[in-house]
Amino acid sequence: MRFKPEGSNSDYAFNPFLPTRRDIERTDELARKNPVLAGFLTFFLLPLGMLYLNRGVNGLKILGYTFIVAFIVGATNYNKSDKELEAMSKPVGMIGSIAAIVESTRAVTLARKRQSEANF
Repeated sequence: MRFKPEGSNSDYAFNPFLPTRRDIERTDELARKNPVLAGFLTFFLLPLGMLYLNRGVNGLKILGYTFIVAFIVGATNYNKSDKELEAMSKPVGMIGSIAAIVESTRAVTLARKRQSEANF
């Protein structure tokens, strides 16, 4: 993929809707990855998937959201027994894991889609 701006506007660098050289390089890097392997690594150990895709920040965001939801569930059910709280925490953890897997595989497939588009 090549970086080729259309026109020579002086405000090109300030247009957030046009891809930068870094965006294009990042898309090329992600498009070379295997989405099945990314999902597999993320499923078994979240940091491995993040390292494979070089996308640590996004995985940490999902992990943070999962902790926030778990805290809210725990805070709203503070008078429940430990067994009931543990039973509620399992679905929250499962949803966080599914979100991380979907994000990992989606990042690769969207990068491949952007790479195949003629405008990028």
